[in-house]
Amino acid sequence: MEKKYTVNDLSEPLQAALKELNITELSDVQTAVIPSFLEGHDLLVKAATASGKTYAYGIPVAERAEPQGKGKHYPSVLILVPTRELALQTARAIRLLFVKKEGVRTAVLYGGEDMNRQVRMFSKGADIVVATPARLLDHLRRHTFRTKMCHTLIIDEADVMVSMGFYEDVINVASALEEHQTALFSATYPPKVEALCMNLLHEPQVIEIQNESVHPQDIGYYYRSVHPDHKLDTLASMLKKMSGSAIVFCNRRKTAEFVTKGLKERGLKASFTHSELEPQERKKIMERFRNQEIRILCATDVLARGIDLPFLDCVILYDYPEDSETLLHRCGRTSRNMKLGKAVLLLEKKELFRIQEAQKLLGNQLKKWPTG
Repeated sequence: MEKKYTVNDLSEPLQAALKELNITELSDVQTAVIPSFLEGHDLLVKAATASGKTYAYGIPVAERAEPQGKGKHYPSVLILVPTRELALQTARAIRLLFVKKEGVRTAVLYGGEDMNRQVRMFSKGADIVVATPARLLDHLRRHTFRTKMCHTLIIDEADVMVSMGFYEDVINVASALEEHQTALFSATYPPKVEALCMNLLHEPQVIEIQNESVHPQDIGYYYRSVHPDHKLDTLASMLKKMSGSAIVFCNRRKTAEFVTKGLKERGLKASFTHSELEPQERKKIMERFRNQEIRILCATDVLARGIDLPFLDCVILYDYPEDSETLLHRCGRTSRNMKLGKAVLLLEKKELFRIQEAQKLLGNQLKKWPTG
């Protein structure tokens, strides 16, 4: 029987960094990915949200990283992600792996920020670059991202990437690199992700994690039957009885803004975020939410994928999502780092048939939310 890869197989500096992060055991996806990654294989990794994918590639990246000295650093690893928020979060997570290893620089390149300012900040280069595809192409055109030492390309949230229209951008970025290892991570496998794999991966090892055993989704699933005329009042009443932070998911940005306004009028500290806000404004709102200056955040699916919010106590689905994958990812925002979370579906009478559908998708029974 093949030996299972563990934290003890890693270098001492990395073990020490993981200890500070309270990581003593690897998740299933990490156990499967790390040895194959370190052996240099191209990888196709299919794993659900909250399974530990960031550290599945972050740990071997940190293990292989070699400091380049005091001069200009040339990128050796490029991590492509679909959104600015995920880029910042990923870079933050990667940096935490280097707390016991000096001399390795990490940079984040994303749109919505002045290009000239970003070029100046990136003038000394970095070993590991986390970037959104379109902005990375901007840097390639300006020759401010040099590819000569880039030996690893990681494509995270590939299904989100193609759904946002970045298919060609990802192809163009990959084609600009010289010989390199590619690892592609995706929660789902639609045709465009399959096409991406066919174009970019060479004899890949395929890793598919069906059931995550180390970091289970410990979520209590509930539904609350609501009258359409009193939906906002019901939501406000629920939130007033809750402690901790909550995300209220809406299908439309106008709904998120409407719900936020209604909650504020009912005395609750709430804000909203969606993809049409300016990036700097979204960043400020997320920082306030992370600092728990805002307790309730009404959001579209800009927050349904890839954002790690370990302090989050509850998600409430004000609108039932338009597809099954979105239901899974919205609920997956809670129950992080082994913490029990709650997901509540607000359903009008005509939507109660969704209970059976949701139970089948989530693999769990939905309990009726207590109204007392």
